[in-house]
Amino acid sequence: MELLDDQDLFNLVNKLSLTYFHKPFLHDVAFNFRLRTTGGRYIPNKKLIELNPKYMQESDMEEFIGIIKHELIQSMI
Repeated sequence: MELLDDQDLFNLVNKLSLTYFHKPFLHDVAFNFRLRTTGGRYIPNKKLIELNPKYMQESDMEEFIGIIKHELIQSMI
């Protein structure tokens, strides 16, 4: 699957946040090409979700959405 641009990635994360958690996503999200062993991470002091682009390119969309949902939960704690 082809990578999303920054705006499309934010829109996807925001849509998932609204759908599953009934809250708008108010932080930042970006791909981090340096991530190697994790699908994503939330950095609280930056209010940033970083996602591993490899999981979008090499996995199915269902797995990638699962990673996003996991990171959304972390951002809400």
